[in-house]
Amino acid sequence: MNIENFINSPPDRGRNVTAKEHNLVVKFAKKCLREICKKNYELPVTYQEAVEGLTVRTKFKRQCSYAFASDGAIMIDIWELRENYRRFEEYARFSKDSVIGDISDAPPEMIIFAIVAHEVAHHVQYKYGPKTRWLKNSYQKPHGEGFQAIYRILRSRVVNHLIIPKEEVA
Repeated sequence: MNIENFINSPPDRGRNVTAKEHNLVVKFAKKCLREICKKNYELPVTYQEAVEGLTVRTKFKRQCSYAFASDGAIMIDIWELRENYRRFEEYARFSKDSVIGDISDAPPEMIIFAIVAHEVAHHVQYKYGPKTRWLKNSYQKPHGEGFQAIYRILRSRVVNHLIIPKEEVA
């Protein structure tokens, strides 16, 4: 599959999701993959292989977004974008974390970016964790150490600087 097929994959876009909304989610997923596929993170995959190994699905149903461990896909519900939602609440165990915690008063596009980063972190956790030296022993738990390590990279390197003023970024 080439990158154009990845971007314009109509069956992966809900009937009530515009191409522009879907492509925004795909763009964010690709930015996350580009970062996490850098050599210093030692994933057993190139960026191109990672793009080909991820299916991005979008919907507008006012439901949860999630990652499918079994088929290499993420499902992003764009309701926060569509409804101008400006807050992102993380799981209680790390909601207060200065890097991967809750986000307040951010543009809806950045809320979606954080959600995409969260789901891409799950995708990487399950797809590449067992074959990655620094994740082998910690990738199994859904929001455990392995997930948080990946998510911390994505939020700190790709997402947060677009949301939080530079002097506040950890």
